[in-house]
Amino acid sequence: MAEEKSYSRRKPSKLMRIRDLSAKITEPVRIMGIVVDSSPGSAVIQDIFDDVKKAKKIQVSVEGTLEIKHKYMLIGEVTEKKIEGGKELRLNATIAHNIDTFDIALYKEALEMEEQVTRSMIG
Repeated sequence: MAEEKSYSRRKPSKLMRIRDLSAKITEPVRIMGIVVDSSPGSAVIQDIFDDVKKAKKIQVSVEGTLEIKHKYMLIGEVTEKKIEGGKELRLNATIAHNIDTFDIALYKEALEMEEQVTRSMIG
């Protein structure tokens, strides 16, 4: 008799702004950002989905090396690391997808339209 394997379904990652991230988040998150500093296995990402004046940065652990000045969509888990003077949020990225050709303005427009459709369907 064959043994049945069961796999737990992964939770979908929620698109978030870096400034909205918290150590309390337990599910995967998705961020869009531009690489401002990079070394093998690590990068500093600045949010490109947020307003320019409010955009924050986060240290990201990745497999490989991300290219500076390139835009990426990153999916991973939020963690917290103790540093001098407190704690710092980090993202352990399991997926890093280059989105240099991605039209972010059009994407934001589509998300806004999705919200309007959802609201009109609910009531």
